[in-house]
Amino acid sequence: MGEDIQHSGEKSVEKSGPRCSYCGAVLYPSFYFCLQCATPYKSIETVLSPVYPSDLTESELIKKKAPKVWPVFWTYCVVIFISFLFYHFLFPGEDQFAYALIFGVCSIMITTIALEVIFWKSLAVQLKKFGFFRIEAWIGFVLLAGLLVVNYMYFQFLRLLIDRESIYCELNKAGLSGVSLFLFLCLIPGIVEEIGFRGLVQHWLQIALKPWRAIILASVLFTALHLSVLGAPYIFLVGTLFGWVKWKTGSLYPSMVLHIVHNAVVLFIFPVLPGG
Repeated sequence: MGEDIQHSGEKSVEKSGPRCSYCGAVLYPSFYFCLQCATPYKSIETVLSPVYPSDLTESELIKKKAPKVWPVFWTYCVVIFISFLFYHFLFPGEDQFAYALIFGVCSIMITTIALEVIFWKSLAVQLKKFGFFRIEAWIGFVLLAGLLVVNYMYFQFLRLLIDRESIYCELNKAGLSGVSLFLFLCLIPGIVEEIGFRGLVQHWLQIALKPWRAIILASVLFTALHLSVLGAPYIFLVGTLFGWVKWKTGSLYPSMVLHIVHNAVVLFIFPVLPGG
């Protein structure tokens, strides 16, 4: 029966298909030459699939497979820059830093909500998974404890070099309550920064690059937007930890909780420790 179908197909081609101008044999579309006399009758490119270079650079891979990464990153840069200009005019005086920080957090939050709506399809799959059933989520908490020790020692060392009040003191002087501090410096940043950098940027980079390369690059961008030269080494380390947990669990919830816990410890626990 199969042979009958094949023969009937060949007959239909013979009746309606083109023929070789040299020998008159039937030409088949899947070949660029005549099967009877091997005379080419069309370009080989019309038959073969296009061949893409396999040695693309990382920037080329990102441009090809993750084109949304840079627009999102530069959107955050523009928002931070505009916020920086605005708060200098809106909040003059001694409490400028505290209210400027809150103003910046709110600007980032609004931007992230807009990005979440636009790119919901990329985030939805990461929010469906709980993530805490994976052992890597709990390993993340153990590693976070070690990083917090590093944080405390590192910034105690920096305080010996730079005579400046801590952020906690500056915020307290502005009269902000503990609830306000937790909301604007722990809860909101922990959620929106993880959505922006692990949920969007890292998620897209993992499509174009190997996981560890994607995590490192996302952490570099995460560090750059914090605008802290002295704090950059530590911010990069903790961002890498959040990225690793996100990668291993496939969920945003563990990295969000880690981020919130981290900020809360730094904000509320460190000031009451010796030398805090």
